[in-house]
Amino acid sequence: MTAAALDGIDDVDWASLDHAYGSAEDVPQTLRHAVSEDDEVAGEALEHLFGSIYHQGTLYSATPWAVPFVARLAADPGTPRRVGLVHLLGAIAETGDASPEVLADVRAALARETARLLPLLDDPDVELRHVSTYLLGNLTPAAEVLPAVRARRSRERSPRVVAGLLAAAGRVAPAESAEWLVGELAPARPAAVRAGALWAIADAGLPWSGAATGAVVDCWLDGEPLRNWVWSASPFADVVARIDDAPFVELCRTLFERGSADAARRAVEAAYARCVRSRSARAACAPLLATAVEHADVGVRVSAATAVRDVPAAAPLAADALAAVVAGPAPDVDSPEEQLFELALEVLIALGDPRWRSPFTAALQAGCVVPDVIALLIDTAVPCDPVLLDAVRRRLAALPPEWARASDYDALLGRMRWHNEVNTLTRLLHRWGADAAEAVPDLVALVPHDQWWAVRALAAMGPAATAAVPVLSRVRADPAASWRHRLDCAEALTAITGDVGHVASCVAEAAVASPVPAAQTALRHGLPLDDLLPALRDLATTAAADDPATIRLRIEAARLLLGTGDTTAPLRAAADALDSARHVADAAELAGLVGPPAASLVPRLRELLADRHDTHAAALAIRRVTGEAQPLVDAVRQRLAWVGTGPWLVESLRELGDDATPLLPALHALAEGDAAMPGGGIHGRRVRQDDEERRLLRKTLAGLGH
Repeated sequence: MTAAALDGIDDVDWASLDHAYGSAEDVPQTLRHAVSEDDEVAGEALEHLFGSIYHQGTLYSATPWAVPFVARLAADPGTPRRVGLVHLLGAIAETGDASPEVLADVRAALARETARLLPLLDDPDVELRHVSTYLLGNLTPAAEVLPAVRARRSRERSPRVVAGLLAAAGRVAPAESAEWLVGELAPARPAAVRAGALWAIADAGLPWSGAATGAVVDCWLDGEPLRNWVWSASPFADVVARIDDAPFVELCRTLFERGSADAARRAVEAAYARCVRSRSARAACAPLLATAVEHADVGVRVSAATAVRDVPAAAPLAADALAAVVAGPAPDVDSPEEQLFELALEVLIALGDPRWRSPFTAALQAGCVVPDVIALLIDTAVPCDPVLLDAVRRRLAALPPEWARASDYDALLGRMRWHNEVNTLTRLLHRWGADAAEAVPDLVALVPHDQWWAVRALAAMGPAATAAVPVLSRVRADPAASWRHRLDCAEALTAITGDVGHVASCVAEAAVASPVPAAQTALRHGLPLDDLLPALRDLATTAAADDPATIRLRIEAARLLLGTGDTTAPLRAAADALDSARHVADAAELAGLVGPPAASLVPRLRELLADRHDTHAAALAIRRVTGEAQPLVDAVRQRLAWVGTGPWLVESLRELGDDATPLLPALHALAEGDAAMPGGGIHGRRVRQDDEERRLLRKTLAGLGH
């Protein structure tokens, strides 16, 4: 590296700039470390650059000032490990997540460096040429980039780099590159080149032809032609997302039937992804997904079963094949076969198909059933019966309670597995209540170190759990136990004996040391809070500095006080939390619950409207304090596109009432249209989540008269 690359870096007022972790004054030293001869030092520095001036796709005021120095280092042949620096610049160039001012400054800084960066396309290092296509393809103006990309195409011999050149051309100048990209689909071209052209056509939104669909089959029939491609982690998924439903289903079936195991798995995963995005695609893709659970490759079968579990239209079609899976020999623990076995059980349970019962009980006793399967028994309200109850009891008896006190690492791993399983088993017993009373002795053994649902399960059993009274009484009086645990035991004693005095006396004892749990417990049993108010008020009004746990406890105490008509302590707690920038959403919610008396906090709430993480909480609070509707309407639009629907939307629509009218067209389109609800979700659960959210949205709109 020549020293000239960093000339002037110390003349920048970095302390006045910021990045993801605060002041940017560490940028000069980080850049020097990034080109250190020490690989470990350089690696850590580059990682810090990715996490600071480009943090998960967000840019900061320091980013445009850093760009020229990173570009000089990347362009200097004497700089070590230039690939990472070029990749960083490409990531910065591609993202759009920053304020308009920062984005404009970043784009201007990159544009000034274009002439310096274009020669990277001719570098001897093939990997550097590869990542430079990603950088240059996200630069403007196209008048400089496109000729260089086309010129390099005539000399480039690496198909992967050529694919990157095509992606760059499609990105910077789609209309001018359309004919060229179509020409690169010719059968004589290498698969990676054709795949790159397909990706570029899809990415640019250029016209799609039947020939392009045929080329997809050719390119991906034997596997992934664009492995470790800088432009996309999932080129196939990006490409097929562009294809209409009918040819898409046929393409997936062709790949599944004629291709390698890798191609078959890719087809199944693409079909499931289409089901997630499009409601109408679910019935069309269901037969393929059901067929795929019988593929010769276990990885394909697992992918298919994951999709079948989530797509209701596919589950009945696959029931017989999945019943055959669970009827076979017990699978090895932590194997793909075990995963398939568990998925098959879940599908059969959800269908109400009784063929899950015998395999489930056998697997449970062998320790081969994960919590997800047990949780599904709870969610589907499977009733208690002697066989199931016996299996649950046997499994609990086989789990050693001493794991709860594990200290060495291996034992802690075992404890985690045990914890998750016991949590769902005791939750199942809680769901069954008195019908599972035979399990009282098993629950009694867990009470002293309960971190699960054992105590609550005993409470749900009521008088049928009388045998648990001695141990519950002992733990309730144990000063070494946490107050939450002691209060839980007191509640269980009340549920079993009918004597609320157990709760009342425990609440009184916990009043000073743990007033928030004590007050929450008292409210659940209709007990007065009078004796708890001084401790709650002291907690809510005592400064907590910046400790997040204490700030949250203050907010919870203040919320309880608000229920008694006290607004002074809640206002102080909310104001302090907003000032500390900790638990901001909780503080905004508290301010909203205070209502008009929180008017002094509105300026601080308006500041939060600029932060997408807290926009909705702030806007909802402003509505409740001032009656103003527009911030909440805007926040709902933003949050809807970001996280999708949910209880938060129901709350917002009810709060807005008739003021929600501007939102109704988009909401009805979501409720009745083909596209799935926006937002994220858990892989393997998103179709059912979409169906549930759509039902909730329809119900909410109907309830509001819309």
